[in-house]
Amino acid sequence: MNAEQADLPKLIQVAEGLIVRQAVDNMAWIDLGEYAVVVDALEQPELETEVLSAIAKTLPGRSVRYVLNTHTHYDHVALNGALVRRHGAQVVDNASGAIGAPGRWFQGSRRKVQMLPMPSCHTEEDCVVWAPQEGVLFVGDIFGWGLIPLSCELTDQTGALLVQTVNRLIAFDAAVVVPGHGPLCSTAELKRWVEYLHWLVAEVRRAYQAGLDDKAILRQVPPPKDMTGWWRFLAWKHADSVTKVVQAVRRGKF
Repeated sequence: MNAEQADLPKLIQVAEGLIVRQAVDNMAWIDLGEYAVVVDALEQPELETEVLSAIAKTLPGRSVRYVLNTHTHYDHVALNGALVRRHGAQVVDNASGAIGAPGRWFQGSRRKVQMLPMPSCHTEEDCVVWAPQEGVLFVGDIFGWGLIPLSCELTDQTGALLVQTVNRLIAFDAAVVVPGHGPLCSTAELKRWVEYLHWLVAEVRRAYQAGLDDKAILRQVPPPKDMTGWWRFLAWKHADSVTKVVQAVRRGKF
């Protein structure tokens, strides 16, 4: 999918009553039966009218009772206040660690969704949202189309936790994976990313041991051909991931 196609906002009906607004920033609204929940809330407060109108049109008669933030970075929360004002919604996140390890279920007569903590892959408060009936998994910024999403330093420990967490996501065997940004994908892309990271680390270590400088290592480790169509991967994401691994290897941390 080219950048123009991926970045242009579109409403995707993943299932009856489960709508994803896909764009650079993704959000979704889900009809549970007696009420709806929203997953994430964009970064542009000026989209309030457009988004609230779309929710009303696609889920007529449903009030949004909860806003589930996968984390509280600015690009996931801009419309929280609008949903609180318009619907009296309750904002739910894990910024205070309030969502315990078993997670929290939100249930209605039509379907249920689960909010689960998956901390320390992008932020300490990371959560995912799972809709088991349709096999839809909202992963926030844990998966970023080729990015190493850590906002902390890449080390043996943080890298291992990241891979372990993505493997937990793979175990859901989701039919549809909704990242925090960009196109929807599937479990196959999660698996491919784990393979990519292991390959990347091995290639960077080999190049480092050969005495190459950072620029030479970047040339030595080209993007895998089967991933060249990944969203913004060639534009900057592969180079960013190579750089993070190079820095970790040079520091003796990875």
